[in-house]
Amino acid sequence: MEKQINANIGRKTSIIQRGVSFLKWLGISIAALIVIGFTYQQIQTKVTADKYPPVGEIIDIGDYKLHLYALGKSGKRPTVILESGLGTPSSYKDWEQIQSELSKYTRVISYDRAGYGWSESASNDRTAEQIADDLHALLKEAGEEGPYLLVGHSFGGFTSQVFAHKYKEDVAGLVLIDSSHVDQEGGFSKVESYLIRGLKEIGVGRVLGWINMLPIYEPFTKDELSVHFFHQHFYNANQISEMEYMMTESAEQVRAAQASGFGDMPLSVLSVEHEDYPEWSSLQQQITSLSSNSQHTVVKDASHYIHLDQPEIVVETIMEMLESQNE
Repeated sequence: MEKQINANIGRKTSIIQRGVSFLKWLGISIAALIVIGFTYQQIQTKVTADKYPPVGEIIDIGDYKLHLYALGKSGKRPTVILESGLGTPSSYKDWEQIQSELSKYTRVISYDRAGYGWSESASNDRTAEQIADDLHALLKEAGEEGPYLLVGHSFGGFTSQVFAHKYKEDVAGLVLIDSSHVDQEGGFSKVESYLIRGLKEIGVGRVLGWINMLPIYEPFTKDELSVHFFHQHFYNANQISEMEYMMTESAEQVRAAQASGFGDMPLSVLSVEHEDYPEWSSLQQQITSLSSNSQHTVVKDASHYIHLDQPEIVVETIMEMLESQNE
């Protein structure tokens, strides 16, 4: 009996030892994969940093340099400024089709905010007002004169509204594409943002790319330059800062801009219906109350990225506003 008990104890001890050994080697393997992934990500980021030379200009606005891409001549029409949403890898690719078409009729400018595309990173808080000030400085340093017709997608709608309020003498009109709203639900957790950034830094983003599961809008996953900038910048400090302040300080800056309204400034709002957010259309309709010269169009057969899914509607809306400037 005693021998049997000792044998059972021996087997249990052996099982525990094997379990501890397995967990130890599992931990070592995971740590090794993290080190390998981190090293590979850092090497690839540096090796491919200059793979795609800038299209357009790199303009020094003081503490950092921003990328600007301009096409066309303004003539008697306002210059169109295109502002991308949060997390969009490349403004150049984001607006490529629309910028090309509009440039037949006027001057059109897209640019990368700090921490995106070909632009350098900034050390300041990336609030809507800071971004609007950056854009104003960029246009001034580049010698791009107004008036400007601002086109803002998503979070770009926040920055465009702040710009239109702060520099109203330079603004001829606003086109907001499924713009963020100060009363929208949700927000971004700083912890979650840094967790995602950490996963990207250890190479998880590249693995997702290999299996066609990148967390960006599908058309960007098929574009080599957009994928490149995703791996270079996605969830960097500047983009996390934009997310952190979006529904706090930035939203308050937009509220302040909206408080006095936009008078009779031309304002066109394009939006889509979101099944998981039925109140979205009414929030978008509220934005039109900011101007006595406004319109709201609910676009069918499109996602949040209306300018990519239905570019002809966006071009038509912008052209209508441009033509109205000549009447």
